[in-house]
Amino acid sequence: MKPKMITRVTKTEFETDDGVIHDIPFELDEVPTVEEFQRIYDEWFRLFQQKGLIDKNG
Repeated sequence: MKPKMITRVTKTEFETDDGVIHDIPFELDEVPTVEEFQRIYDEWFRLFQQKGLIDKNG
């Protein structure tokens, strides 16, 4: 399974390329760029895969 691509970020939510809007459980002090948020998202995605919380094969 590959991580989704981030298309939009606000202080309270982010949107992925499939059109799904995900709430952020806390308000961000500063809004990162889409590229910055994508890097963070990808790091957490890999960590969740390593911990077995996300299936590596989809």
